Amino acid sequence: MNDYEAIRRLIALYPQLLDAKRLAEWGDLFAEDAIFDVFGRTLSGRAEIVREIGAMQPAAPLKHAVFAPIIELDGVDRARAWTDFATFASGPAGISVANFATYHDQLAKRDGRWQIAHRTIVSAGEPPPAGVGPVPSA
Repeated sequence: MNDYEAIRRLIALYPQLLDAKRLAEWGDLFAEDAIFDVFGRTLSGRAEIVREIGAMQPAAPLKHAVFAPIIELDGVDRARAWTDFATFASGPAGISVANFATYHDQLAKRDGRWQIAHRTIVSAGEPPPAGVGPVPSA
């Protein structure tokens, strides 16, 4: 599998494992020293990411849907990716869109495996925080 396919697989596994609440496997998608910027918080390290994101998962059904990522390789062991996603929630009134946003990822290849080194979520309509660049153009 080439690097692009391995990164696409990593990004596609993220919602599958999270929505299935397979948090230990989901956590392995992150580097041990990963950073996750989400909803105004910065989570540091795989253990904190798994604990805090796991605690945010509701009991009601929730589904993350990711769209095709834009991937740029930065050498043999670094990459960046931008992936739009939507989160759907199921409630008494039916299914609703809970969030629509973009994952801004810095990825690292360690021991032959791609992992998320730094993920920042930017919700639709919000400006990206300092240090988070825009999606590249053609």
